[in-house]
Amino acid sequence: MEIILFVQSTLRKSWRQKLAGVHKFAREHNWFVQVIDRYASVREIRHAIDEWSPRGCLVDRAMNRGAPPDLLFKDIPAVYLDQDPSHPSRLHPCLLHDSAAEAARAGAELIAHACASYAYIGTGTDVHWDKARLAQFRKDVASTGAPFTLLPAAGLKEAICRLPKPCGILGANDGCAVKAFHAATAAGFSVPDDVAIIGIDNDEIYCEAVSPGLTSVEPDFEGAGYRLAQMLAEEIGKSETEKGNGRGRRKIKTEFYGPLRVVRRGSTAAMPAQNPSVRRALEYIRRHASEATLRLDDVISEMHCSRRFGTRLFKQETKKTILEEIHEQRFQKACDLLSHTRFPIATVVLQCGYRSDSFVKKMFLARTGMTMREYRTQHASGGKAFRGTH
Repeated sequence: MEIILFVQSTLRKSWRQKLAGVHKFAREHNWFVQVIDRYASVREIRHAIDEWSPRGCLVDRAMNRGAPPDLLFKDIPAVYLDQDPSHPSRLHPCLLHDSAAEAARAGAELIAHACASYAYIGTGTDVHWDKARLAQFRKDVASTGAPFTLLPAAGLKEAICRLPKPCGILGANDGCAVKAFHAATAAGFSVPDDVAIIGIDNDEIYCEAVSPGLTSVEPDFEGAGYRLAQMLAEEIGKSETEKGNGRGRRKIKTEFYGPLRVVRRGSTAAMPAQNPSVRRALEYIRRHASEATLRLDDVISEMHCSRRFGTRLFKQETKKTILEEIHEQRFQKACDLLSHTRFPIATVVLQCGYRSDSFVKKMFLARTGMTMREYRTQHASGGKAFRGTH
């Protein structure tokens, strides 16, 4: 079994998804992957290399600036993930975020709202992906003729108050977007009516921490981890053929991975109902539809009214019954899981809040004209959001 070192952190969801992709490839190729904390010092990484004698190394550089640590991995096959493109490696290939494509996808969601103004809130650091997202969003907004503002870290609430409304705000990541969300609501603005907000990463810890939930663009992190491992396997193969011949001069490959999907939540998707009670009910259904224990009375309780009045008001505002809305949310989640995961059909059914496979399969066939398996085959993302340069 070959030992592979992965220098990264598992602190955030995005890093854990990258690791999941690496592990998938590792299981298929009999690798043992040892994670070394991204915050480890050069000395600690050298010690890990001496201790483990790895066959190759994967190095996540997403939160690092400057030149890559080529000397650490000079004689070991290695691949960098999200190395600063302004400081490319001269020895090892790189797999990079297409940060501009992610910002363009997020910007399109906001621009579709035809806002009176737009703004960007960054991390306050000089990381390359933040700068690329800012530049792309600024460019896309300029094409609309609407005013654009770079929001400050200090005085954020006051800055949002000064924006012409309705406005659309893009966060460099979900954490930044949530800061804007809290500042906007603290200033008395309604999300998304006055301020529409979108983030990047689709980290549920952030996205579901606010109400309504935060819309977010999800990059193909798991696919990136898998491709990263593939690239390392290619490097290991090249090192075998180059033994005794020297590395010689060869081009260093750079590939890019981009957005996988937009996960829409209430921060950009204006509810079809204007009544506050019905809007609370819709948000409650969105959050809890996948729970098999969800009952009609749970939704009515959120509306703070009688069952008779609540059901009539909900139908009047949304043109659907509460039960129909629950089924719609479950159906959309089933479509999402079939398209973007490899979960077995039975697992998809359970995760959507249903207890009966047969009921869901009949409903799916009636609504789509396809079986769930056929739908997956036709709509599966397949981790193809990659492009390469040499």
